[in-house]
Amino acid sequence: MEKLILIKLGGSLITDKGKDRTSRPETIDRLAGELKKIHNIFKGKIIVAHGAGSFAHRPAVEYQVRDGIKGPLQFKGFPIVADRAIELNRIVIKTFLDQKLPAVSFSPESCILAYNFKVEEVFCDPIEQALRIGYLPVLYGDVIFDKKIGACIYSTEMVLGALAGKIAKKFKVSFVYCTDTDGVYDSEGRTISVISHENIKEVERFISDSRKVDVTGGMIHKVKESLVMAKRGFETIIINGNIPNELVQAILKGKHHGTHIRN
Repeated sequence: MEKLILIKLGGSLITDKGKDRTSRPETIDRLAGELKKIHNIFKGKIIVAHGAGSFAHRPAVEYQVRDGIKGPLQFKGFPIVADRAIELNRIVIKTFLDQKLPAVSFSPESCILAYNFKVEEVFCDPIEQALRIGYLPVLYGDVIFDKKIGACIYSTEMVLGALAGKIAKKFKVSFVYCTDTDGVYDSEGRTISVISHENIKEVERFISDSRKVDVTGGMIHKVKESLVMAKRGFETIIINGNIPNELVQAILKGKHHGTHIRN
């Protein structure tokens, strides 16, 4: 079965979360170069998705959209949050194209439908066709429509998880999360090399919430989503995308300094 790696570029990695609507162009450009190398050499397929960082998190908090559409404030806010996510996606796509990556943007808002925060439908035929003919699909954390609560925020991890669940029968799926840390840290700041259901209770005590606003849940959310995926046979590594070529080494050589999450 052909390999498919779902790569997340974290919002804290590609934006400055302390400054509204501020990307990190040099980081995005370097990662684009690394992805180009991977795309040219890796024998399987890859899909990239990125967080919204400082572009969408602030309006998400301002309009209180995390729990759905409850009134006029959220109704007004959801399109604004979606537009901010698209704004960052355009920056990422332009950088990828400048690096000669065959990147094509796909909006989660248009291909995922939820019911009470849980995925109900995923339409990924166009994404599969893009993969089939050699393109690099690029998605992002977004707002999606929800049949019960109107609409909801869907983190990049959840978007990738929804895709994985849909296409798992066709590919051997795994995840790589590029963050701004060397994986998950213990209480003394050392990287935890492996996380599984056996040590998750201990790990949860070590993980502290980010000081910066993160409406998608931060590191603990990444770990819990990864463990859900691990139960389904999809392993995850969390690495530091600020380290040059860490992503390349992780995918092409299986070497990294981060955290491996498995069942």
